[in-house]
Amino acid sequence: MEGKITSKKITFIAMMAALGNVLSFLSIRLAPIIPSVPLGPTTVSLALDLSHLATFMASILGGPLLGGLTGFIGGLIAAFEFGFSKGNIITGIGLPIGKSMTGISAGLLASKLNPHSNRLSTLLLTVLAYIPEGIITAFIFIQLYPLFFGLPIFLAKTIATQILVKAFVEMIIIGILLKGILENQGLMSYIRSLLD
Repeated sequence: MEGKITSKKITFIAMMAALGNVLSFLSIRLAPIIPSVPLGPTTVSLALDLSHLATFMASILGGPLLGGLTGFIGGLIAAFEFGFSKGNIITGIGLPIGKSMTGISAGLLASKLNPHSNRLSTLLLTVLAYIPEGIITAFIFIQLYPLFFGLPIFLAKTIATQILVKAFVEMIIIGILLKGILENQGLMSYIRSLLD
């Protein structure tokens, strides 16, 4: 499905990114885990974020480019909620980049793991595809937060660990939901028609 970007692909990216932002907004609002905790010049909060469901759908059906663009644009609500709205430009910029990396990774892995085949391959896809974003997240919290916000290293590592554990739990949840979507032939036929 890779190749040049057509108007259908742009429309598909816009629809999937909009879905990602809606899923992000709803899940962040309905499932806050830790509310905003002030840490010097910045605040940190933790909430469930299911936006990657749309990212994975775009990656599996459209490949790494469409997945990466969907992840980036679909991460804007989370970037605002966890970054820009709190005056934190580092997280505001880093979140969409990380989400884009998950979309690219998922698109590259989808052809190798065949997420349509079984539940294990779908779960493996979601968990493995998150690893580059996880590395970016760890770098942001462990390296940049102490540098720019004066956050003690032990606290930065604690926050990074909590975020990464939550994220990998999200990937398992998303993998289970994604497998259900992939098994729904009517829905998949409709979604594929948006790209053809």
